[in-house]
Amino acid sequence: MTVRFLRNKVVEVEPQPDGSLVVSWRLTDDLLKAEVNLKVQPPDLEIVEAEAKLARLVPHAWPSASEFIKKVEGVRIGSGLRKIVQGMLGGPKGCALLAHAVLESGNAIILNFTRPVVQSGEKLEGDEMLENLKEMVKTNPRLLRSCVAFQDDSPIMQGLDSCF
Repeated sequence: MTVRFLRNKVVEVEPQPDGSLVVSWRLTDDLLKAEVNLKVQPPDLEIVEAEAKLARLVPHAWPSASEFIKKVEGVRIGSGLRKIVQGMLGGPKGCALLAHAVLESGNAIILNFTRPVVQSGEKLEGDEMLENLKEMVKTNPRLLRSCVAFQDDSPIMQGLDSCF
């Protein structure tokens, strides 16, 4: 017997004319169809509107998604988001799918802002790229030791010892 299961997931960020961002998270598989839409207002990245729809074989343990997702309105996307969302939407009486959707949507918002910076750095080559990375570390010290590229003995960190 062959078991077949297909799952598609899409997360999109759309800038709006009023400066806000709308994140659309959709999951479709053989059992479940889910959609979460969040409206996020910069510069605080506050979730000002939240909507959700679940269809097909929705587990009975999950509360009404359209009402339950409203708990995240007013939450800011940033540090501590995982713990806040797990506290509001997770747990035995929560909906893990909605919590996961909000966290993935938050990641998409952050990537929306970091993508232009990464793309501009990709155009640089050689010493120019190295200097750009060193400047990035100077402006964001949280990068220190965050990955192998920013370890103490990496070429990027050479000459920056006096800064930290």
